[in-house]
Amino acid sequence: MNKVKKIIDGAKPPESNISYRRLSDIKAEPIKWLWNNRIARGKITILAGDPGLGKSQLTAFMAGVVTNGGSWPVEKARCPKGNVVFLSAEDDAADTIRPRLEAVGADLSKVFILDAIKNCGNEGEKHERGFDLKQDIQNLETFLREIGGAVLIVIDPISAYLGGTDSHKNADIRALLSPLSDLASKHKAAIIGVTHLNKGQSKQALQRVTGSLAFVAAARAAYVVAKDQNAPDRRLFLPIKNNIGDDRTGFAFVIESVILSAAINTSKIVFESDLVMESADDALTFDNNSGGHSALEEAKEFLRDVCIIGRTAKQVESQAKEAGISYATLRRAKDQLGIKPKKDGQNGPWVWRLPDLEDAQDAQD
Repeated sequence: MNKVKKIIDGAKPPESNISYRRLSDIKAEPIKWLWNNRIARGKITILAGDPGLGKSQLTAFMAGVVTNGGSWPVEKARCPKGNVVFLSAEDDAADTIRPRLEAVGADLSKVFILDAIKNCGNEGEKHERGFDLKQDIQNLETFLREIGGAVLIVIDPISAYLGGTDSHKNADIRALLSPLSDLASKHKAAIIGVTHLNKGQSKQALQRVTGSLAFVAAARAAYVVAKDQNAPDRRLFLPIKNNIGDDRTGFAFVIESVILSAAINTSKIVFESDLVMESADDALTFDNNSGGHSALEEAKEFLRDVCIIGRTAKQVESQAKEAGISYATLRRAKDQLGIKPKKDGQNGPWVWRLPDLEDAQDAQD
């Protein structure tokens, strides 16, 4: 007896649960650029580099161009005018971000700082918590609709907003970034995720971006800020990859001091007038050979990045090993930053978390 069920003549076959579109029904559209052939709207871009090289000044410069609808350096392409959103876990809005934006002449009325997420407890009490990409994409979308006209979103550093997601697990990072990419596309906003470099010895720049390769893979473009090997004060802004634009040329700039008032001294970047042909791989190969920051400073920066939220000692030590940081150096950095393992709940693991600034200062005194 044939056990295979046959569809009765005239009966409608069952429908699949697959969402699909016929390509002939999809209208071709040009890429919408924030920075022509460099940074696209509706896409994620990664910006990586060691501490102190000007990544944050670079995003401030971008905000100045965007809020004024100005021109980008060298090629003088015009920028669409719009609002800018900053998620910044490292720089204070009052004494760092605002002065830097003033220094580049940004329209401050078009810049928004996302501070926290408002929540209500079971008994109606209100409290705030940090933004979390794992659970707050809908909150971010509501916020973008509320302010309207956002064309640039800066997440600095992106690792500070991962929630409990392990930054070194490809599948977890892809799952986290997919909704963020969808949000960028829906609102036609360029999203720039700022991150650091690891201490690996790879000659490929994309292997030097901290965390999972999924960060670079999910981005349509990725850039690095590096020192010029022949001029220590000169910075290079170079493409690591660009799937949809120019991946061959970059830019050079210097950081200049700016006095806004007797009490406020800040800085801004000034671009050179010509494009740069050096590759990111070459720039970072020199950086590896020259030593760059001391191992201890690299380890401290790593901990500032990873331990913004609680991480178990096992997680921290594993990620530090992948980043090329020795156990001894990691422990010295932990002690200097005043990080003391604390129990996460009654039955939870021991975690490392950055202390308050005052506690950290007391630890170093």
